[in-house]
Amino acid sequence: GAFVYQGASMLLVKLKIDDPVDASPVHGACGIWGVLAAGLFDWGEGLDHFNGWSGWTCMQDADGNCQTGIGGTAIAAQLILVLSVIAWAGTLSTVAFFALKKTGMLRIDESTEEMGMDQKQHSPTRAYVLSNEKSTEIL
Repeated sequence: GAFVYQGASMLLVKLKIDDPVDASPVHGACGIWGVLAAGLFDWGEGLDHFNGWSGWTCMQDADGNCQTGIGGTAIAAQLILVLSVIAWAGTLSTVAFFALKKTGMLRIDESTEEMGMDQKQHSPTRAYVLSNEKSTEIL
């Protein structure tokens, strides 16, 4: 998981994508890895057994025998899940950001961008005071 996060975070920097809190690597890349890892490492009694929904026992066929050779099916199901979530989230995000852009609510105005949101909106005289004394000085 740590390697997935670090790799995704470094990729964002290389692609010059602004994600100041690394939400995409944490929730996106590591979430995808978590889903795929659940299918990859669910070996049960051995590499040929898959627990899946059965918890601590192997998945059983109609006769009650452990199913074997279904690991590929499990990974395929995990991949379909990942692609479905990406499509769903991508579609809803596109609709939301398109609406925000068309209504002029996606970006701040240029003067605020130049000044900075801290100084314009977030009361910097109180936000960065490190003592109990009240200060009117902007740091």
